[in-house]
Amino acid sequence: MSIKVRELKGFKALNALNAFSALLLGLKMLPAYAGIQYEEFYATMQKMDPEDQRKLIREAAMFVKLEKDEVEALASFAEDANGVPYTETNIGNLGPGEMIDVIEAVCMEFAKIKVSLVSEGQKKKLKTSRLISGGSSQSTRN
Repeated sequence: MSIKVRELKGFKALNALNAFSALLLGLKMLPAYAGIQYEEFYATMQKMDPEDQRKLIREAAMFVKLEKDEVEALASFAEDANGVPYTETNIGNLGPGEMIDVIEAVCMEFAKIKVSLVSEGQKKKLKTSRLISGGSSQSTRN
């Protein structure tokens, strides 16, 4: 299945990003990943090679239940091999494997975006406050 992903812009792109984040958070809740802080889990995913990211996203799509509007938000940025955009109507005609292919294609584009969960300013402030309080960076992790 050849899927083209359109440019991720606008309010719908934020909804689709939230769906991507829901997939990752849901996956992180599985026992295999539960002991990892979300920021560390996300950073690890960002460092993976694309094939491993693809596997992780497919795993998430298989185990994490997304709401209909979340699937539609992701699919709204995808087009089939003929350039036909996926809509609520035609995505409903896809089988589960084909839907996972669409979700994977769009999520792989989101995986390319480097979104920091903590801004650089916040990181510096956090490091400074830990130095002043005498605590180490490990002492604040749970």
